[in-house]
Amino acid sequence: MVRKIAKNTLFLSLSQIIARGIGFFYFIFLARVLGVETFGIYNFTLAFIYNFVPVADFGIERLVLRDISRKPEKTQFYFSRLLPLRFLLAIFAYFAALFLGIILGQPLKQIFYLAIFGLSLIPYSLTYLIASFQNAQEKMEYMAMANVGTISLTAFLGITFVFAQLSLIWILLAYVLGQLIIALIFLVKSSSWHLPLNWVVDRGFWRKALSQSWVFAALTILAVFYLRLSLVLVGILKGAYFTGLYGSAFKFIEAMILIPQSLALALFPLSSRLFVNDKKNLAAVYKRGLGVLFLFSLPFSLVLVFFAKWIVSFSYGQDYLPAAPVLSVLGVALVLFFVNALPANIILNSPKVRRFLPLAVLNFLIAIFLCLFLIPRYSVLGAAWAVLGGEAAGLLINNWFVWKVLRSG
Repeated sequence: MVRKIAKNTLFLSLSQIIARGIGFFYFIFLARVLGVETFGIYNFTLAFIYNFVPVADFGIERLVLRDISRKPEKTQFYFSRLLPLRFLLAIFAYFAALFLGIILGQPLKQIFYLAIFGLSLIPYSLTYLIASFQNAQEKMEYMAMANVGTISLTAFLGITFVFAQLSLIWILLAYVLGQLIIALIFLVKSSSWHLPLNWVVDRGFWRKALSQSWVFAALTILAVFYLRLSLVLVGILKGAYFTGLYGSAFKFIEAMILIPQSLALALFPLSSRLFVNDKKNLAAVYKRGLGVLFLFSLPFSLVLVFFAKWIVSFSYGQDYLPAAPVLSVLGVALVLFFVNALPANIILNSPKVRRFLPLAVLNFLIAIFLCLFLIPRYSVLGAAWAVLGGEAAGLLINNWFVWKVLRSG
């Protein structure tokens, strides 16, 4: 059991390290060639659309992880019915993103950028539906392949488009094309992975699935919007230039938090089984996981705190130096991001998961209040302090609920 968890964590972590390494250097490349303001537009577009990834999923991934890890014989039944549902949800998420952009009063050019980049929601949804079925059977190498393959293709195409002196539209299209190629590969190979492409429209099953997954969806949507809330609000309140500065610092956090998320994902199938069969052992696994994540976060945090100025200057150049204090504050918050990655394993497996939803909303509202209060007063540094405050509140809220669940009968 320990060996399998270690293997899966290694697969996911290495893939995230490789993918985030490629993505990070690609990100730095774009920051230097686009300039702070255009880079800010690019950042805002990505952050805005990424918020709708969980809308396209609508909790389906967690439903698959929970149910298929317990009943693997249901794999083909679930897959043939969830495939069309996931496709329709991706279409809905795409138009919901455009509608929100219009409601928020974004200029027509920005709406066009959102429309281009938002197309990636459809192939992304299909790829990660297939990967989620493999994850449920503790075969994490498929998600690892998707992670590395997508960013490699995106970076290759994006750099090619830059050297061809094409516009920002083509740079955004690079990600769409990368996702599309990986999705086509996964769809072609799915039959050999024991996931035949049967398209079954089963409205009764859809209603049943969505009646269970909506809670997962609500929590994931809140979590994803929460993660990029500060970046989006900097864009709305301060404009593209400040979004470019803040996004350059926040990219380090986005890259690093996928490491604890990999451990949490690798532990999810085990957590699901232990929640039903051995809650005492689950509590022990949870404690050890928190300790490992805390210790693992410290070197990353210390480097960001004490070497922020050098990191920003070396990575992005002198134009981005005002982001150095932001990176130092976010470096402190990184510790909290690491330990806050694990509670979801307990929360999402609990039959009391719906009771956590008001607490998640509370945490989200705290983050909004901190952003709206601090960003107008302290600009991008205020956004970083808002993130730190939101993560501190999340640590208390999440673990209060987790230990209440674990101590219940």
